[in-house]
Amino acid sequence: MAAALMLSACGGSSKDDSVTADSYLQFYNAAANTDNTMLSVADTSVGSATYGDVSSVKGFTAGSYTLLVKDVNSSASLLSKELALSTNNKTLFILTQQGQQYDYLTLDVSQAEPAESSFNLQLVNLSALHDQIDIYVAEAGNGFAGAQKLDTLSQHEASTAAVNKTTGQYHFYLTEAGSDTPFFSTELINFAYQNNYVVLVRDKFGPVAGQLALDVVLNSSTATSFDDVDATAQFRLYNSLSTDITLALDNTVQGSVGIGQLSDYVATDKGDYSLSVRDSNDNLLLNSALLSLSAGDSKAVLVYQDGQGSTEALAITENSRPQQKSHDVIVANLVADFTQLQFYFVRQNETIATAKYHVKNLAFKKQQTLSLPLDYYAIALVHVAENGSTTLLDKTDVMQLTPGQHYMLLAEQDAAAPSGYKVKLVH
Repeated sequence: MAAALMLSACGGSSKDDSVTADSYLQFYNAAANTDNTMLSVADTSVGSATYGDVSSVKGFTAGSYTLLVKDVNSSASLLSKELALSTNNKTLFILTQQGQQYDYLTLDVSQAEPAESSFNLQLVNLSALHDQIDIYVAEAGNGFAGAQKLDTLSQHEASTAAVNKTTGQYHFYLTEAGSDTPFFSTELINFAYQNNYVVLVRDKFGPVAGQLALDVVLNSSTATSFDDVDATAQFRLYNSLSTDITLALDNTVQGSVGIGQLSDYVATDKGDYSLSVRDSNDNLLLNSALLSLSAGDSKAVLVYQDGQGSTEALAITENSRPQQKSHDVIVANLVADFTQLQFYFVRQNETIATAKYHVKNLAFKKQQTLSLPLDYYAIALVHVAENGSTTLLDKTDVMQLTPGQHYMLLAEQDAAAPSGYKVKLVH
């Protein structure tokens, strides 16, 4: 089934800009070692973007400007550059990175409307995984054998000219330079608008290592991302039960997981699987739970007991962001005794009452993802009764999250804990 790009076909500048604007600016973040990052021109914000995403489009009068890139959370300056914005042109400003050094690319995107029933396409290679790549497209109904080679690009290289294509649906293929064997293929992408598109190839930095993504940028404030349709998937399992368990996938045993332990990742192809769990006495605790894995997916499966003592499983998709300057912490409530629980991430100058980062009113067997900047935190688990009385169920020591790690924070029952409950950070 084709994936349509729900992107605006208009310019994207504000009403205040539209009277005088004759040049446009958009920001794409290709620096993996950044958090939410903002591009500004003088005192005017163009917009912010995390890794692999894009800002809105901002209109300006053509001329020379000083561009400033800074971290949104810390306000630290990352890059400052002089840039000329030309008439009837959108400049896509791409923040890049080599080691710890920030740099940039700019791509001039004409604002002239393409010919009727056609679109223009420009390409950028931001991946460091391959020295050079060939980029191909094939119309719907054609495979790689019927694909057209568009360009050969090295890392941080952009195509020198736009390619004009008929609006419609296309597969993209990537090969090593000169190779006739694709290592990356997309599903059908719908280029529906008579407009100017940019396609960017970048590395993925999630728990599934060594994979690429293809981002499509138009004038929306979001890049539409596509994975390799044949990319491997993986999952890992956390055992919140009071017994060791054995895990089987489609009736094939994958290994054992101890009490309170997180398994290693199990790699597999995309697809739908039957997941079963047995205890140490070979009693069947969970029979044929559905585990669906898309290409490139990484999932965490939490196994726990409900209020009646039956075993259940909660599957959570893990974020593919780099986790260098901030962490997308998955918070899950595995305690059936309360309607809902509160989680607080308390920094050294805060209390629970003043904590900026928290997950409130999280119901049993529900989960929520919270983005935490790098800092020191004590994590508190709190229950608020219907009469308003508040109980501190558990609190960790102050800790710092490790860059690059993917964390889950779990509320569990624990007979050995003074309150009978604990909060546990796992990775």
